[in-house]
Amino acid sequence: MDRDDEEVIGFLEEQGAVVWEGMDEDGEAVFKFDLDRLNAVMPELYDEIMKDLDKDLMALCQEGFVEIEYDENLNALFRITEKGEEWAKNLIDPPFPFQN
Repeated sequence: MDRDDEEVIGFLEEQGAVVWEGMDEDGEAVFKFDLDRLNAVMPELYDEIMKDLDKDLMALCQEGFVEIEYDENLNALFRITEKGEEWAKNLIDPPFPFQN
């Protein structure tokens, strides 16, 4: 993480939009976002994250790893498929299979 990233993360922590969760296996910092708060303080970053999530979720759907159902209020329910469960169980080194 470079200095600019650290400043942004610090700002987001002060605003309550991000919380430090710990470190991953590779020593990288792991953060948890409060997306509603993030949208209020940095809507452009929120939009970027949502675009990435949408793209990744669509890729998972296209590969048959997840299914999407909608309720009567059009709220989305995501469910992992058997194919997705098998893929997740067999991961050793977790590369995301849909990287560009």
